[in-house]
Amino acid sequence: MSTLISQAQASRGFGIPYLSGAEIRQGFIDFFASKGHTYVPSAPVVPHDDPTLLFTNAGMNQFKSALLGDNREGWKRVANSQKCIRVSGKHNDLDEVGRDTYHHTFFEMLGNWSFGDYYKQDAIVLAWELLTEVWKVPKDRLYVTVYKDDDEAEQIWKTKTDIEHKRIMRFAEKSNFWEMGDVGPCGPCSEIHFDMGDPATRDQTYADPILGVNGPNARYIELWNNVFMQFERLQSGELKPLKHKNVDTGMGFERIVSVIQGTGSNYETDVFGPLIQKIASLSGVAYSQGPEGTAHRVMADHVRALSFAIADGATPGNEGRGYVLRRILRRGSRFARNMGQREPFLCKLVAVLAETMGQAYPELVQRQAYIEQVIRAEEERFMRTLGQGLDRFAKISADVKSKSATVIPGADVFTLYDTYGFPTDLTRILAEEQGLTIDEAGYTKHMEEQRERARSAAKFDGSFASDEGWTLLSPSLETEFVGYASLASDCKTLRYREDKDQVLVVLDRTPFYAEAGGQVGDTGTLASTLKSATGLPAAELRVTDTIKVFDMIIHRCDLLGGLLTKENMASLVAKVDADQRFAILRNHSATHLLHAALRSVLGEHVQQQGSRVSPDALRFDFTHFQGVTAEELRKVEDLVNRQVQENLAISMSVHGIDEAKQLGAMALFGEKYGDRVRVIKMGGFSMELCGGTHATATGQIGFFKIVSESSIAAGVRRIEAVTGNAAVTLARRNFDALAEIAKVFKSKPGQEQERVAEAAARIKALEKEILELRQAQARLQAVALVGERSVPMNGTTVLIAKLDEKTYPKDFVGLLVDGLASQLRNGVALLTQVSGDSLSIYVVCGKEAQTKVKAGDLIKAVGPVADARGGGKPDRAQAGSKSPQKEGLLLAEAEKWLKQALGA
Repeated sequence: MSTLISQAQASRGFGIPYLSGAEIRQGFIDFFASKGHTYVPSAPVVPHDDPTLLFTNAGMNQFKSALLGDNREGWKRVANSQKCIRVSGKHNDLDEVGRDTYHHTFFEMLGNWSFGDYYKQDAIVLAWELLTEVWKVPKDRLYVTVYKDDDEAEQIWKTKTDIEHKRIMRFAEKSNFWEMGDVGPCGPCSEIHFDMGDPATRDQTYADPILGVNGPNARYIELWNNVFMQFERLQSGELKPLKHKNVDTGMGFERIVSVIQGTGSNYETDVFGPLIQKIASLSGVAYSQGPEGTAHRVMADHVRALSFAIADGATPGNEGRGYVLRRILRRGSRFARNMGQREPFLCKLVAVLAETMGQAYPELVQRQAYIEQVIRAEEERFMRTLGQGLDRFAKISADVKSKSATVIPGADVFTLYDTYGFPTDLTRILAEEQGLTIDEAGYTKHMEEQRERARSAAKFDGSFASDEGWTLLSPSLETEFVGYASLASDCKTLRYREDKDQVLVVLDRTPFYAEAGGQVGDTGTLASTLKSATGLPAAELRVTDTIKVFDMIIHRCDLLGGLLTKENMASLVAKVDADQRFAILRNHSATHLLHAALRSVLGEHVQQQGSRVSPDALRFDFTHFQGVTAEELRKVEDLVNRQVQENLAISMSVHGIDEAKQLGAMALFGEKYGDRVRVIKMGGFSMELCGGTHATATGQIGFFKIVSESSIAAGVRRIEAVTGNAAVTLARRNFDALAEIAKVFKSKPGQEQERVAEAAARIKALEKEILELRQAQARLQAVALVGERSVPMNGTTVLIAKLDEKTYPKDFVGLLVDGLASQLRNGVALLTQVSGDSLSIYVVCGKEAQTKVKAGDLIKAVGPVADARGGGKPDRAQAGSKSPQKEGLLLAEAEKWLKQALGA
């Protein structure tokens, strides 16, 4: 394809030696490794240990704890290429992706970090060396920006690099001061920009606020941001100097590839080229750099985001990140449909992505078949939903027109977007075809409300890891977990704070397991070992939950008694609720047995997709593309209970990650493991990497019982089960219920099902008989009504009548209407009934009468008189109203309308 990059065309505009995308990624890593940096692999794009994020959206996410001062790995300087997804907020607008050359949902962020090691000078010099000396990026096309008050950074650029001084530009907070959030670490930044334009107009444009550097244009693009974290933003807004200064840098991989390859567009590099070529080949639609190529760009981008997210454990769904993925997939699928594709299309691109990026990210190859299946199933689901959405739009537009209006309300536009995947531009086009417009402001209001709900759903923010708001007893943030071996411990408090009605406590050591890996946090008590100097009781707290925020273990507590003073809180005795812990560990060990049993019964394709282990029950999500049959569930349940009965020893050992995998331990896709991992082995039946708490033998599980099996997303099933006392309680309840059934039906043991089936059949037969009798009664009453209360109108029988609820119960009216339909061949009936504050209206038109009057037309004509809404077909129609006092007006209007329609 002539419009896509080839090596022969490479760097045609900038004179930079050609490098492939893979060479650029590896070159970045190798360069920083040669400068003493540790390479840290990309974290999963689905963060499992950060409650503030739906997706990993920046290279620094996995280093938050180190940047906040809790550097347990002892990192000094590191580098990596991080998988990222951004789909909303200030970083990206999904509807813009594909319409320009640089917006993406999925991208890679190249970055290097220093944690209290080097600072501004080394960061600047290293960046300049890589760009200009290693990659040979032309210096005359580079500009740098510094914060308006950062004299130090400006001097480094002037004295330690050979950049032309006029290319060093100062900007204010908006452009050159980086903050993690409203509170937390922050500092000035220095960005490196590249001029994509004509050198002849450079002097006239580079300093222009619109056309120049940091302006809203596509000419001067940001390549690399070097953030110098030297402050902490407090709640008051004050900046407090950090004890340890850090460097956090980020360079967009796709953007630097487009510069080095000289394409002018990220989509025309070898990163996207194979995908776009495949799209053109499969669809028969050639790629264009202009608006005609939007569909190609959208699909190439979206299949990357979907594939990486699914590979790391996410699936399309109705909530959270699943909802975001569903929106991405449906947008891509809609563009495929616009290109004439009526079958699943995005799934056909996964193989190309795995081939081009599988070496850097092997999870794409390992999970290729699964990714394809999930995307295909979700595309098929959307194709069904799209038809439903078009039906919904038809009803909405008809309703708008019936009110003589021309604007589709914002609430309806949002419903089409939220429920049926219709972006606003599609709804706008459909509306224009009907001569309508859409309420853009109303739609925006609903979208903002949804975003606010999503923001408020986040549990925590960076303020939890800031010193502000905490009472500090120690500068340390590190907690030693001793809960594998003990349920009680003497502890020292590191810090505590009040949070609404609770107290948050961080200890130097704790037996409390913090929620992670699907296992809920422990509960229990914290009690002061000292009596208060005031004479009041020592502090006593009930731990209601244990959580981890940025690697900091926090005990959420209710204060039961005593005072919150440093003296009271300094030394505490921590005790875990033993009954709850044992119930949790029984369920956790059972999930491992369940996983192994599912793989044994259903096949090796089964992979864990998530779990929740609580004291009451366990929930296990896994990959499988059809419902699990009752027979398969029985086999799984029997297999688990067999391991329980054999009382297999459960052992724990610690290994290097590679060694553990060589031993055969299962690692979960999307999980981020350290260099040393715990291996949980249950006899020869199960072996998994796991940091949770477990029984010491499978016999402690007691009894395992599956409660339900269901689908939660395309290709993902869920099993819910109970163990131990909860399973015994369930079995006893079911046995008692069975005994009561046997007593009622006077059946012998083992005959209960047969007797219940016989009774159900008898009941069904009696219900049918009763229905037939009521239908016969309704036909008789219909004959009576027509005979007693109808009037002729120009040869047509007309019945207009009120039905009192006592004579005609609401559940009988439907049968009466059926009876009238069989009686009135050349007649029309309009019936009303008041029940409480509601008015119901029914219309029936016989076949011959329909040439003059249609039921739907009659209901639409007279309904507004009583504020009624409804509709129907030519033979029948129905409406409802909350204005029963207007029943008389409606009946009078109906008579008037029918006289006119029938010419009476």
